[in-house]
Amino acid sequence: MGRFYDDTLASLARYTSGWAGYTWCYGGGYCALDAEGRFRTNKERTARPYAPAVAGTVTADAYDPAATAYRLTYTPHPAGTTELSLPPAPRGWHIDVTGQARTRTRDIPPGERATVRVHGAPRDGAPVFVVVTAGRETE
Repeated sequence: MGRFYDDTLASLARYTSGWAGYTWCYGGGYCALDAEGRFRTNKERTARPYAPAVAGTVTADAYDPAATAYRLTYTPHPAGTTELSLPPAPRGWHIDVTGQARTRTRDIPPGERATVRVHGAPRDGAPVFVVVTAGRETE
């Protein structure tokens, strides 16, 4: 069943511009979480980083579940803000931004979700690169 989820989610990323798979509720049926608040089997695969708002023209947008890495590349529009939605993750998240944009948020603690804002200050149309990876291992 895990491979089914992986193949389906990869297909959705290739052939659609957005999707939703489960109701955020606790219990049975189509709920993503069990009664104790844990992801039901394979449902955690549907929670992944994405950019609900991009201040520019997207040239690349992909999530690699094997590497636990989300990559967004865009050509920024003048003085805009891009938003990243990051779901809770066991190791948290680390955010790197290069190009003519910055974020004040570099790390998200394990188990927390976050909206990260990337502020652009484009001057020459150079692309912005955003890479979100699993947080660092904790001792």
